[in-house]
Amino acid sequence: MVVPTLALFVTTAVTVGMRPAAAAALGVVLLVAAVIAVLWSGEAGAHNRVDHTALGVLAMACTLGAVGAGVQAARSHALAAHPLVSLVGTRTGVEGVVTGFDRPVRSGGVMVPFRVEATGSGESVRAAELDVVVLAREGWRGLPPGTRVRASVAVLEPLSSGDPPGLRALTPPRLTGEPGPAGRGPAAVRERLRGVSERALKGEAVGLLPSFVLGDEGGVSTETRDEFRASGLAHLAAVSGANTTYVVGAVLLAAAAMGAGRRGRIIAAGAALAGFVAVVGPEPAVLRAAGTGAIGLAALSSHRTGRPLAALAGVVLMVVMVDPVTATGAGFILSVTATAALVLAARPVAVRLRRPWIPATVADVVAVCVVAHLATLPVLVASGLETGPWALPANVAVAPAVPLVTVLGTAAAALGPVWEGGAVVLAAACAPALWWLETVAHIAAGLPGSPDPTPR
Repeated sequence: MVVPTLALFVTTAVTVGMRPAAAAALGVVLLVAAVIAVLWSGEAGAHNRVDHTALGVLAMACTLGAVGAGVQAARSHALAAHPLVSLVGTRTGVEGVVTGFDRPVRSGGVMVPFRVEATGSGESVRAAELDVVVLAREGWRGLPPGTRVRASVAVLEPLSSGDPPGLRALTPPRLTGEPGPAGRGPAAVRERLRGVSERALKGEAVGLLPSFVLGDEGGVSTETRDEFRASGLAHLAAVSGANTTYVVGAVLLAAAAMGAGRRGRIIAAGAALAGFVAVVGPEPAVLRAAGTGAIGLAALSSHRTGRPLAALAGVVLMVVMVDPVTATGAGFILSVTATAALVLAARPVAVRLRRPWIPATVADVVAVCVVAHLATLPVLVASGLETGPWALPANVAVAPAVPLVTVLGTAAAALGPVWEGGAVVLAAACAPALWWLETVAHIAAGLPGSPDPTPR
């Protein structure tokens, strides 16, 4: 599973932004290579000194690489033919659906994931789907996923070759359709958790709790976001595989303490995973986090690396096939890299760290932080995401606080809609951990060598 998946991923990454004809030609070459490997294995016979297994893996890798190149060729062709591409630098009308929750930007506006379904106005309307990001201000904040809108926009240049153009909203959105339950439910949970945080917490902690639990950064000040970025702790504000690992791990421990058997613990973990997705919202990032987090948890609780690694390869395979753009993005690569590091190295490192004066729990926490940080550091550097020399010590320092905030905060988010008083108690219990997270970020961002927290 691993080698063919790597071949598919590398081919997809290489063909991003490539002309459709060139990507298709690469796919043909890889397909021919796969056929040659199959024929060679078949003609060699069973008694010849030929590694038939290696040839089979090579054939599968080339075949998947050819599929990846073909998918990218088709995507590039569809993108080049989309009406928005020819309208870069102009104004137009768009109609479509919000596909995710908004995120704040330094300018004071928000970024809204949006699927364009029709472009133009009046008789010039052309129907064609394209996933883009809308930079907006008035009226766009807080729109639940699934909301259908129409607006006037300016079409912006793509950030890089192979990316769709961006949009800047010129008018507030005109609602043309209400979101479904999958959008209204998580939106209500977010709104209630904001209210719970305001009742239970003070200062920056009010915005930090929804940010760490749900990825809702709207209540976090620009200065605090800059400090978390400069200290290497910005990843805590994004829903990642670590969130699901902590939540599901807490449920497994609780089920074991109650005497549940193996089947009962698995059922409880599955229910917790489904509940986490329902509370946070079934966005692509959340679903990816659920998959990678579950695999990471399986790796930490298992003495075998083969099955979790194969499962991780399967997740990567599906994401690359379904959504090549997301699969080659920094966020997904960071999640996969960290999970692979946990699968391969977290347990051996933890075993080596254990000493009579170092408890097993402490060794496990330090091993997870060190392995994940060292594995993702090259990705952070290659993607241009700044991380200073104090990122590793900062992540180790906050490691005990992160699971507490994640588990109690997620429980508060789930409890808020049905019992606000209980949710307030759980949120208030997060106050010391949130204070520690904010303090570590502030200190690390101010140490010598840390990147400038204020982007130029």
